[in-house]
Amino acid sequence: MATPLSIDTPLDELIDTTFDDIVTEICTRVNDPLKDTYGDRAKSLFVQAVCELAVDTPIEEIQELVVDIANSNVIFFNHEASVNITKGTLKVMDVFIDSADLVTSDLILKAVDHDDIKRMNLEPAYKPAGNECFWYRIGNTIRFLLSEDWEGENVLNFTIQSIFSPDKTNWTASMIDDYGYSRGFLYRCIDNAVAKLRAEL
Repeated sequence: MATPLSIDTPLDELIDTTFDDIVTEICTRVNDPLKDTYGDRAKSLFVQAVCELAVDTPIEEIQELVVDIANSNVIFFNHEASVNITKGTLKVMDVFIDSADLVTSDLILKAVDHDDIKRMNLEPAYKPAGNECFWYRIGNTIRFLLSEDWEGENVLNFTIQSIFSPDKTNWTASMIDDYGYSRGFLYRCIDNAVAKLRAEL
């Protein structure tokens, strides 16, 4: 039986890092190296681990899941606007002003949460001021709130940087060399999946 790997294993020891190799590793740790008993469950738990851990992992470790989507012509009405984002988005990391608009605008984007927005109704001091524009996520929508002092354009372009849910059907090559995952991240996901699988046995 293969020697189980973990995040403490030397990083050059796991040479083949396809999705199938990873599922084999997970199953080997629960005495099912042929994957005939826990193979499907190992796949599901690994994908779940990727989703859970990606939210707090640096971009350079999960490059395949980080996507920048440009939204053109976001139109503000009464200082508010909204943009729909792709279903299955794990996390919105940041929103940027389009580079062309940066040349002509001094708009400052600031991420807030929904509680901050609700607080504005009671305390006007929490509203955006001057050249500020607040953004926040509700479900699959990004909402924008401009300062009432804003005198610039009411049509702006934004780029939304998000972490997407993985599509395991695309994992046909090396998770590291071809898709940009780090070894450390893969080990954490393997450990997470194994722990959950063992808890189910």
